[in-house]
Amino acid sequence: MGLARLEKLKEEFPLHITYKTFYLKPDTPEEGIIREIREGHEPGTIVDGHLGDAAIDAGIIMKRSPIVPNSRLSFEASEFAKDKGLFPEFHTACYKAFWENGVNLGDPEVLCDLAQGVGLNPEELQTHLQAGTYTQQTRDQYDEALKLGIRAIPSFIIGPYLFSGAQPYEFFQEVARRAQDGNPQTLH
Repeated sequence: MGLARLEKLKEEFPLHITYKTFYLKPDTPEEGIIREIREGHEPGTIVDGHLGDAAIDAGIIMKRSPIVPNSRLSFEASEFAKDKGLFPEFHTACYKAFWENGVNLGDPEVLCDLAQGVGLNPEELQTHLQAGTYTQQTRDQYDEALKLGIRAIPSFIIGPYLFSGAQPYEFFQEVARRAQDGNPQTLH
């Protein structure tokens, strides 16, 4: 959702977008864990409430996944996609695969299939994942985010403003306007 809003915002404001890693649950085992099922929140059901509304607004189908993946490899694969100039496409493919189909984004085979689907070389990606080419880079980005006070995803920094969550597009516009005007104010 954030990616779609940022891309739209780029049409109105001179933004330079840098996507960085943030491990939401870094202690998740490599294989992921089965999501705890709560009444009304069964896997495959549509996410509702504020988050569900934001997803619909962004044109995304957001279903509850049966798994909580370890995101380390997906972030490393994302760095590979950045290096190849296909990050937005790869990110969107991962997002849809997870939220619409509940796939395990911690599975290297899944990541390689998604990579191939957007024009990346899956064998090359597999080699980088096995070698840990991007491991330190993603850890450094995570550490940087923690130092900035980021504790949730999605999080955004536009000028002097740091904010998190599935905010409406108008909020992004207001933040960009204030940053562009160089007039820092408290956001509401």
